[in-house]
Amino acid sequence: MDKVRANPGAAAGAAVGLTVAAAAATYYVRRRNSRVRPNGKFSLETLPSDAYDAVIVGAGPSGSTCAHFLASAGARVALLDKETFPRDKYCGDAVCTPGLNILEELGVLKELVDNNEAHFADSGGFVSPSGLTYIGQSKERLGGAAACAVKRTNLDKRIAWKARDVGAELKEGFEVGKENPTFNKQSGLWTVKSTGGKTVKGRVLVIADGATSKLAMQMGYCTEPPKGVCSRAFIEGGTHNVDFDGVCFYQRESLPGYSAIFRHPNDELNFCYYLIPCGKDGMCGDVSEADLKRLHEGALKSDPFISQAVGPNAKVERMKAAALRLGSQGVPSSYDDHLLIIGDAAGHIDPLTGEGIHTALMGGKAAAQTILDMRAAGDYSKLSTRIYEQRWMKAFGHDFAYSKKGAELIYKYPILLDACANEMQRVGDSMMTKWAEVMTNMRPKTYFLRPDVAIPMGFAIVRELWAQNVSKRPDLYKTGASL
Repeated sequence: MDKVRANPGAAAGAAVGLTVAAAAATYYVRRRNSRVRPNGKFSLETLPSDAYDAVIVGAGPSGSTCAHFLASAGARVALLDKETFPRDKYCGDAVCTPGLNILEELGVLKELVDNNEAHFADSGGFVSPSGLTYIGQSKERLGGAAACAVKRTNLDKRIAWKARDVGAELKEGFEVGKENPTFNKQSGLWTVKSTGGKTVKGRVLVIADGATSKLAMQMGYCTEPPKGVCSRAFIEGGTHNVDFDGVCFYQRESLPGYSAIFRHPNDELNFCYYLIPCGKDGMCGDVSEADLKRLHEGALKSDPFISQAVGPNAKVERMKAAALRLGSQGVPSSYDDHLLIIGDAAGHIDPLTGEGIHTALMGGKAAAQTILDMRAAGDYSKLSTRIYEQRWMKAFGHDFAYSKKGAELIYKYPILLDACANEMQRVGDSMMTKWAEVMTNMRPKTYFLRPDVAIPMGFAIVRELWAQNVSKRPDLYKTGASL
C-alpha cells in the first residue's frame, strides 16, 4: 500500500490497463455473440441433392422476402403455401417507408407502380379523440411518401413470384399436415409433409404462416392465440367524397385502437378498424374483439368525420376481419436449433399502430441474412439462429416496448393525441412530419422524448387542458364536425 501511495502514476496506469482489458473483453464477447458459430458440421457438401437449405412455410410478405434473398444468393429454397396465388388477405394494406425500401430492393415496387397497384400517400393526417383534425402534406418535407397502399392480393403475389423468378421453388397448394415436421439430429434435416402426401426436406425450417400460425402453435413455439384484430372493407372508387390519401381516426371508445381510410389506385378506398390489446387480459382498451363489427359499421354510419367523408352513396363491401399478433405476443422466442419464426407468426406487428407489412419484410430479410451466414459456417444451432433475433430486435424489436407503453398512455390519457393535433394545427406540417416519421417506423418512438419535440408537446398539453377543462371547448365529435 505504501508503494502504491508512493507511486500514484503506477496505480493510475494499472487502473487504465484494467479498464482497457475489461473493455476489450466485453467487445470480444459481444462480437463473438453477434456472429454465427464457425466450422459447423453441416457444411454445404453435406446437404443431400434432394434437400433444401431452407423450407419456408408461408409465402406471405415475410416468407417470400426471405425466400427471395436466399435464392438470389444461391441457396436452395422451398417456399410453401397452402393457397394458390393470387389470393387475398385482410389487412389495412399500408406499407411504410422501411418496407418500401425493401420492395424497391427486391424489384417489386417498380412492378407494383407499373401495374397501377400502389398508391402513395401524399396527403394525410388524423382526427384526435376530441375531434381536432389536421391533414397535411408531409411528403414535401420527407422527400417522399411515408407510406403507400397496396392490396395484399397484389403485394403477396408480386413478392412470391419475384422469389420464384430468382430461383426459389414456389410450391402452391402445399398445406402442411397435422403431423408436425420432424427433425433428424444426425442428418440435420427437417422433413415436412403435406396433407396430400408430398414431402420436402430442408436444413432450416422457417415458420411464416401468419398471425394464427397453426404450425408454431402445434409445435409449442406459440403459447396463445392472437389478441388483436382488424377489419377491412373496400369502398368503390367514384362513390365517395374522400379527397385525402390517408387519415387515422382515434375514437375515444376504442382507444388505443383506431380506424383509418387509405386511398388505393383508381380512387378505391380501404376502410379498416384496428383493435389494439391493452388493459385487462382479453381486452383492447374498453372494447373486445366481439365489438369489432359494431364499431366498424357504426363508424361508417354515425362517426361525423367518417360518414361525411364516405358519403351517403358509397358502395362499401361487406366487412372482413383478421387476427393481429402484436409485439411478439405469445412467442417468447423466435428461434431454435435449425428453426426460425418470422413475420406475423412471430408477432412482428407494431403494438401501437397495428402495422406489420414493413416489419415482415425487414424480419424476412434478417432471417435470410442469418441463414446465409449459417450456411457458410455450417452451424445451425441456437447459438447461431439467435443472431436472427438479435437482428430483428435491433431493426424494430426494441421499439415494440415503447409502442406498448405508448398504447397504454393514449388509452389512459387521450389528451396526448389531442395535444398532437393541437400542435399540428399550430405549426403545420413540421409536426405532422414528425408524427408520420415515428408512426411509420422511420424514427423510433423515443423520438417523442427529444427536447425539441417533447417541450412543444408539453405546452400543447397545457393548452389542451385549458381548452377542455377551463374554456369548456365542445367535443367536436359530439357537435357533428367534419374534415
